[in-house]
Amino acid sequence: MIQFHRRLRPVKAISFDLDDTLYDNLPVMQRAEQALSQYLLETHPQTQSMQLRDWRQLRDQLAASDPELAGNMTALRLATLQQGLAQSGLPKAQLQAASDAAMTHFLTHRNRVTISPEVHQLLAQLAQNYPLIAISNGNVDIQQIGLAPYFSSAWQPSAQLRGKPTTDMFDAARRAHGFAPHELLHIGDHPVSDIQGAAHFGAQSVWLNPTGKPLAQLTWLPTVTIRQLPQLAQIL
Repeated sequence: MIQFHRRLRPVKAISFDLDDTLYDNLPVMQRAEQALSQYLLETHPQTQSMQLRDWRQLRDQLAASDPELAGNMTALRLATLQQGLAQSGLPKAQLQAASDAAMTHFLTHRNRVTISPEVHQLLAQLAQNYPLIAISNGNVDIQQIGLAPYFSSAWQPSAQLRGKPTTDMFDAARRAHGFAPHELLHIGDHPVSDIQGAAHFGAQSVWLNPTGKPLAQLTWLPTVTIRQLPQLAQIL
């Protein structure tokens, strides 16, 4: 089902969220976190008292205490590792190196993503007519997962750029590509980081809503709602 909430205006560039928009991120993260937990047990036995659920609880606590940290998955993961290792008794002088090594191990597994043929086909088709831009709060590497050929640029949170729903990454993409805010069409699954973030920037948006969540949970209506990503080709 395709549902228009406003008229779609001319589009000059298309941006995509990555996690849970171009692929199902949940099984990827489950495998990556399990691999990280096993790595920590092997390299830092003192963490054996921390189960996977304890690491997740610590991550959620840190995210709740700092909205900017919550929008930067890499910084949040590193902060979680540092605090968890510290609580497990690792000396302060070793925290940075240990956290960095654990993060590297995590990212190796985190980037083991399978992209469906339908998504490859859609991106290849769209890239013929529009510059495609990746705007994600996550830390997947589009080179490693095979999506780099389709994208003109990719933006993730950094020391200079806050995560969505702030407009930092949207603004950076605008400066790089030269479009007006209303000429960008952003596609994403998250009601706040994607739809609200795009609205604050002034972009049009497509909400990918595969499970049929109620519109009432949105603080800002998207331009269009779709249930399946390939439907995007039908509206452009």
